[in-house]
Amino acid sequence: MSYFPSDKHITSWAGLSPGNNESAGKKKRSKSLAGNKALKSIMCECAWCASMSKNTRLSMCYKRWVKRMGKKKATIALASLMLRI
Repeated sequence: MSYFPSDKHITSWAGLSPGNNESAGKKKRSKSLAGNKALKSIMCECAWCASMSKNTRLSMCYKRWVKRMGKKKATIALASLMLRI
């Protein structure tokens, strides 16, 4: 038995899931303001360290994401992935 029913619930609780702002059928991305700030900062620090390692699955994901979304968003995405693993 787990406190969180799925991996999406724990990423949302930690504040690592993307925000959603929808109005009149238009969807916009926004920052996720809620969440456990201590866990979020620790996971982002771990993600940053994992992104600097060479030839690992996590660093390859990070490098692929950096091209699309930039360093900060890629770090958050990697932290979310690490928390779900």
